[in-house]
Amino acid sequence: MTDFVYKPICEVIEQSPEHVLLRLKIPENLFYFQGHFALAPILPGVAQLDWVMHYLTKYLNVDCQKAISVDALKFQIIVKPNYEVDLLLKQIKNTKFSFSYSSEHGQHASGKVVLNDE
Repeated sequence: MTDFVYKPICEVIEQSPEHVLLRLKIPENLFYFQGHFALAPILPGVAQLDWVMHYLTKYLNVDCQKAISVDALKFQIIVKPNYEVDLLLKQIKNTKFSFSYSSEHGQHASGKVVLNDE
């Protein structure tokens, strides 16, 4: 039986109070590859969004419980097992943060997380 993991191996490349650049190594035993798809596994978009929220909280101290929308969400290129992808998280204003996943394969996904301003 394979032991599955739920998060990639994460390395901080750059960090400031307004942004963080992470290098994520996507292991082939990632739980999210199960059944998505058997012959050609790809990382689901919902997992990518979960990681955005997790890393916004961890590195930029964002209260993602206040998220009210994800705007301009685009998934361009699929992420496969053993890819290394860079995740850039940037604060645009107090209630808006952008994210983008990219690698040597190109731009994988991008969007903006919008928080309630109350």
